[in-house]
Amino acid sequence: MQTNLEGKTVLVADAIRNFGGPTALAFAREKANLVLASRDDDDRLQRAASEAASLGARAVTHVCDIGDESQARALVRKALDEFGHIDVLVNNLLLPVETLPLAQVSFELWKQKIDAEILGSVVLCREVLPSMIERRWGRVINFAGLAAFRGTDPLASTTEMGIIGLTRGIAREYGKYNITANCIGPGGIATEEDSRQQACPPGGHDALDRWGRPEEISFLAVSLASEDAGYLTGQCLLANGGKHYL
Repeated sequence: MQTNLEGKTVLVADAIRNFGGPTALAFAREKANLVLASRDDDDRLQRAASEAASLGARAVTHVCDIGDESQARALVRKALDEFGHIDVLVNNLLLPVETLPLAQVSFELWKQKIDAEILGSVVLCREVLPSMIERRWGRVINFAGLAAFRGTDPLASTTEMGIIGLTRGIAREYGKYNITANCIGPGGIATEEDSRQQACPPGGHDALDRWGRPEEISFLAVSLASEDAGYLTGQCLLANGGKHYL
């Protein structure tokens, strides 16, 4: 597959958690320019940038709270100052919190999750879209999850469905500028944040009797960003090993 991503600028936020690191490296292999952002942990950001550079990509890093509008604007300004344009946004703003029954979820936790995932995504999308409009080309790739479809966690279900709704709204409003917006819905992926790499396989209710790999998610992100994916928009692609929803 010819992705035609060489020389395009990809902003990855969060670039060190969940699927951010493998996704950044997947774009680096395509020789895209990278803007790697996270709310903290600058050392890991620098390591990610060094790995990307070793693959032949130009990469800059930025530490910021993307849920803060002024900090999100500063991030986008840095990207534009460095590369002149932003072509792909990979919005990996998934904030893991404890799974609780609805009655036990505090207002503070609701606000924290909504601010980090939904409002952070709104701010970041709004800031990068003008650059895409100017060039009449763009890809917005957001992350959701299984909770949006299974309803097993009211807090995560709410925020993830909000991300899907935002994605579909962007797809409809900005398609006339040759901008697509899609979601990736991972499920059962063994990331370095958890210990499932050493756990037993998921079991007999899944079509694939193993955990997924982050690289299988980054493949989807690169595919959605490619030139040939220009007619795919407003969708949520579920990479979950064939898990049942109910």
